[in-house]
Amino acid sequence: MATINTNFAALKAQQNLNNTGAKLSTSIERLSSGLRINSAKDDAAGQAIGNRMATNLRANSAITRGINDGVSLIQTAEGGLDSINSILQRSRELAVQAANGTLSDSDRAFINDEYQALRAEIDRIAKGTEAFGKYPLAPTQPPPQPAQLGNTEHIVAKLSPASSVFTSGIVPVAYIPTGATNIRIEIDSFSMDDDMQLFTRDGKHLVGTPIIGSDNSPTDNVWSARGISDTASANANLLSEANGFLVDADYDASFFEDATDQYDVAQPPVSLTYSGMTITYSGDRDRAFDPDDSSFNDGQLGGVASSEMREVITIDQTTEELMLLVVGQGAFSAFATWDEMPVELVESAPIPPPVGTATKVVTSAGYGEALDSMTIQPTPSDHISLGLMDVELDPIEKAREAIEKLQSALNQVDDYRAQYGALTNRFESIIDNLANQSVNTAAARSRIMDADYAQEASKLVKAQILQQAGSSMLAQANQAPQGLVTLLNQAD
Repeated sequence: MATINTNFAALKAQQNLNNTGAKLSTSIERLSSGLRINSAKDDAAGQAIGNRMATNLRANSAITRGINDGVSLIQTAEGGLDSINSILQRSRELAVQAANGTLSDSDRAFINDEYQALRAEIDRIAKGTEAFGKYPLAPTQPPPQPAQLGNTEHIVAKLSPASSVFTSGIVPVAYIPTGATNIRIEIDSFSMDDDMQLFTRDGKHLVGTPIIGSDNSPTDNVWSARGISDTASANANLLSEANGFLVDADYDASFFEDATDQYDVAQPPVSLTYSGMTITYSGDRDRAFDPDDSSFNDGQLGGVASSEMREVITIDQTTEELMLLVVGQGAFSAFATWDEMPVELVESAPIPPPVGTATKVVTSAGYGEALDSMTIQPTPSDHISLGLMDVELDPIEKAREAIEKLQSALNQVDDYRAQYGALTNRFESIIDNLANQSVNTAAARSRIMDADYAQEASKLVKAQILQQAGSSMLAQANQAPQGLVTLLNQAD
């Protein structure tokens, strides 16, 4: 059927030419972008899969940078620990030197001065080692601590089954709370006379050595040397609220059990029952001499065996809070054991900055998966955190104890460095794994998203040929109505 108004051949040719043009445009787009999928219409499922893969690739890149920063933090911290380790080695060397009995007191004092300077340098390194705004070696915020009575600490915070060294005085060492059972406290006075004393919070003196003297039992040297010899001086210099005693505490010796002329650590000779408590006391070796002997109550223990420089107090149970003092003018070691010991915890006061804090390092953030991370824990390395707070190299007894404490500090630094070494190795393994994941993910994404240039080039040539042919055919189809004009002319 020949018509003029509708050229079916031209319309068909035009349709085919449009289809060819669309294919040509797609081929040019893919070849120019390098992607097989340039929009969701090309492959909706493939586009979604490829987008998720791109997200994982970018996340892996960011994670790798973050882990490398974590490794840098570890390297910075370990560098600081290496310096602290060298200082601890030198400190232990000085402690061994100070423990030698051939040194004079002045020589040992000079050694102690050097140790104190080294200890200050440990703190400077610990608080000055910084990376990315973190201070991995700085002290951390302390956990909740046992409640204090005034400035007096709970016995669990001050004494433990391990022996520690303290300085004697007229400030309470610790308090023992109500409800404790089977408490045993032992001190070693070394060569100076230091005596344990037990008080109630309202000022009752239970066991120890006497403040108020008598003809047969004079005021003990440890008290008189501190200016305490009667009720008034005890109230003024000892029974203060700051020391943990009650506001209206008044010295009371009416329950006091005097241990003069008695001393036995193995079988404490003094026994007192007070308020449902049974308390025993070994006595003071300095008062166990004959009162007519010139060494009686002279504040010295240099003339006795080292085993006789000890004192012991035992308490079967506490029905009220008790205050423990060790009065004297020297240094002593002490430890305590117990069965039950109630502890009321309170939040510790914050320490001033810098403060060591944990650092979270992201190790996995896959699309649709939970965030995974590892934590670099702080490694507090100041002298307090390393257990060196009470370490001194003078006198010789403390120098000998310092050797063990410095060894413990060295072990702690070694543990820290081992932790850092393990973390570094693990981080490096994670980085290697992420690199492998990225390579494989990129390859998979390429197979989905990238254009096959050989295939697309062939399609381009085919589309170009079809377009040229279609244009030619469209031109011929447009000439078809001319034949009808010729037919009309012949009819005339």
